[in-house]
Amino acid sequence: MTLDFKINQDYLIAHTLVSTDSGHFSSEGNKKDIIAFQDYAWSVSEDLYNSIPERTSIETLLKLGSFSEYAKRVSQLDDYFAKLKQSKEFKIILDQVEKYRRFCENEWNKNYEKTSKIIQDLTQFNLEYKFTVLITHPSLRNGRSLEGNKIVWGHAEDWPNYTVVYLWHEILHSYFGKSEVEHALVELLTDYELRRQLGGPEYPPFTEGHDYLHSIREKLLPYWKKYLAQDNKNFAEFRKEVEKIREINKK
Repeated sequence: MTLDFKINQDYLIAHTLVSTDSGHFSSEGNKKDIIAFQDYAWSVSEDLYNSIPERTSIETLLKLGSFSEYAKRVSQLDDYFAKLKQSKEFKIILDQVEKYRRFCENEWNKNYEKTSKIIQDLTQFNLEYKFTVLITHPSLRNGRSLEGNKIVWGHAEDWPNYTVVYLWHEILHSYFGKSEVEHALVELLTDYELRRQLGGPEYPPFTEGHDYLHSIREKLLPYWKKYLAQDNKNFAEFRKEVEKIREINKK
């Protein structure tokens, strides 16, 4: 498996500018620099700032009067972003993200042999995909698996091997469907078992993952522990079995 760690400057700018609420921050590190860039972008153009996807709203159509006028506004974002890229505020952000990009790449490469063996032993998956990982600021929360084998990632290193564990989490989404049971299995595989085998804590308790998946994790746990105890694991069969168990799939 190959991961190509990159920075897409347009995406980095957009993600940084839309991440304004306190809940978007994964740490206080460099927060003042992020806010300084956001303030600068706002001072250049409030209208264009608010036209960035996730910042814009349907009320913008009422203000502009038509889709054609909205399209004209959005077409100005290229020039707006080009101006932002030249600012000292953005260059500070870019430098921080480049250092984080190198950290992520080094962490992945350093741990790949061990972690790929763990994942292979647990799942028997063919780990030959190639992924592009688009890195954003580590002080802002980000982590999604996208179509075309792309991952967007940025987060503070909350505990040892955090980045490696959650990169595997996002990778495994490409091997699973979109059901809540499958998402809970991804969490058990990476957030808990991979982390444990890398020296993390035993589980339960469940301290990571989405709250809405907590009850499913609890229901899966006895089946999961039984699977882990098997000498000859067959994850494909295990996956089929748990997806058929009505109690697990019931809300």
